Amino acid sequence: GQPVYAEEFSRVFSKNLSLIEEEEDRDVDEYLNLFIDYKLKVLEAEELKLDTLPTFKGEYNIYKKQLARKFINQSEASTQLLEEAYARLKEEVNASHILFTLKKDASPKDTLVAYNKAIKVRQELLNTDQSFAEIAKKYSEDPSAQSNGGDLGWFGVFNMVYPFESGAYNTEIGEISMPVRSSFGYHLIKVNDRREDEGMVTIAHIMIESKNDDTAAEKQINQLYKQLQEGALFEDLAKQYSADKNTAVNGGKLSPFPRGRLNSQIFEDTAFALTEPNQISEPIKTKFGWHIIKLIEKEVVGSFEEEKFKLEKDIKKDSRSKLIESEVLTHIKNTYTLIEDDASLSYFTNNLKVDVSKEPIEVANLKNLPKKNLISIKQEGKTYEDFANYMVKRQKQSSGYKNNTEALMDWYNDFKNNFYRDYHRDNLEDVDPDYANVIEEYRNGLLLFDLMEKKVWNAAKSDSVALKNYYNKHQAEFKSPVTYEGTIASAADKAVMKKVRKDLKKKDLQEVKDAYQEVIFNTGDFAPTASALPNNFKAKKGVSKLYENNGMFVVIQLDHINEAKLLSFEEARGQVVSKYQTELEENWINSIKAKHTIKVNQDVLSKLKKEFE
Repeated sequence: GQPVYAEEFSRVFSKNLSLIEEEEDRDVDEYLNLFIDYKLKVLEAEELKLDTLPTFKGEYNIYKKQLARKFINQSEASTQLLEEAYARLKEEVNASHILFTLKKDASPKDTLVAYNKAIKVRQELLNTDQSFAEIAKKYSEDPSAQSNGGDLGWFGVFNMVYPFESGAYNTEIGEISMPVRSSFGYHLIKVNDRREDEGMVTIAHIMIESKNDDTAAEKQINQLYKQLQEGALFEDLAKQYSADKNTAVNGGKLSPFPRGRLNSQIFEDTAFALTEPNQISEPIKTKFGWHIIKLIEKEVVGSFEEEKFKLEKDIKKDSRSKLIESEVLTHIKNTYTLIEDDASLSYFTNNLKVDVSKEPIEVANLKNLPKKNLISIKQEGKTYEDFANYMVKRQKQSSGYKNNTEALMDWYNDFKNNFYRDYHRDNLEDVDPDYANVIEEYRNGLLLFDLMEKKVWNAAKSDSVALKNYYNKHQAEFKSPVTYEGTIASAADKAVMKKVRKDLKKKDLQEVKDAYQEVIFNTGDFAPTASALPNNFKAKKGVSKLYENNGMFVVIQLDHINEAKLLSFEEARGQVVSKYQTELEENWINSIKAKHTIKVNQDVLSKLKKEFE
């Protein structure tokens, strides 16, 4: 009974293609079934009026405002600033400066005096044998210049105020800039040097935990280092021995990181000191244990897309954001037609009898305040009374105006700009289709979450009788995993491991450990899928045959096999809830489908299929 258009399906399907793991779900017909379930659930949520609940409205409106800000701030200026910041991210500058202080609200006369002073000193710098540091000590109004000669050392993007940063990055090595105006005053900037940023490194590591026995850990890491020098593969040793289980399965590989990201100075210093791919460090000790580090790749900086999110955050916190705000406001003003009832504010000029720089404004003292909009866009507006109240608020926040007219016009411009921004944010769906699509998808996702919580998740968790019945019906499905208790002995020398196997059959384990210092013994509980166990390992109590695994020769002394056993209802409760929820959802979806007639326009579907061939 409700139309769903091909454009929506095409957009959602295209966006989700990269997220669909199963190849068959990439098929249009298969995805259409998922899409129909999705639309039916949204319809069900709306029929239950979940979109009218205060909790839903509150969360939806908060997100709507946050998303609107993101879309509104996308402008040409933001794109240019992002690209500029990314370019500067790749390079650091070493510079010195001379400062001529100037207040932010300095008069044109004082500004000219400071500028001319900077020009005069620049000429002296260009025509003297004295060093920049000597001239800085002589003229700079930066107190630190007396000790550092104006030297600022190395810095990168976002380390300085934006105008100064731009002055430095736009000046060649050895050159002195023209006066650069910042919030501190005028600067003369000399660029001493430039260098590439150290960027990111990708490394792999083998880690041995110290725990309570640092001597044993140091001994084991040195054994591994010796094996690496003798030709053992780093990835194999990491899989077999590394205590960092998150990276061991990938041969010890960590995600790329820059300076300052890790919580270990010595680890970072060692990683960045490696210069060639596959170069391996000597063992080092950190607070986490002992490590051997292998360099995989050095990157100067991440890709633009990788760095984009952080750059956007930094730009928002920087003075650059004012450039974006100005362009965005211009765009908003060009989008809408603002109706002004009294552009010259004649009513307020004539009726405001106090000096706003000295006396408080009282709205009640304004005679015959017009009961209508002062400004409006279409059917929405702000009244004379709204502006009167705004004046009261602004008067408390600012002062220093020469007369009432200056204050009124300044406040009125800000009042209009705020209204423009609020109106644009609240009506963004009407002028930005991309925003409208995203906010609709979020709304539907929020509804689906509330619906699933109500109809499936909470229902499954709270219905203990139904859960117990499900468990009784499917009891054979809920079993504990098989685990092996024992010791894995391994080394790169096959002949040595043959002797170890022979001795394990007739000697005490500790005695064998003491006899073979070059062999690594790992005792504990192991899952059948553990990377330290050979794939073809046949579990049988006693000493195993000799296996080859991860480039090593391995013998397993299996002391005990913990067989799978049926779990009690309490032990299996989490698994029972999960499987019962799946069954509950399938039955519920079928009941929704039974309530509706679903018609698919086959001609339109055929066209869609051709799009995705």
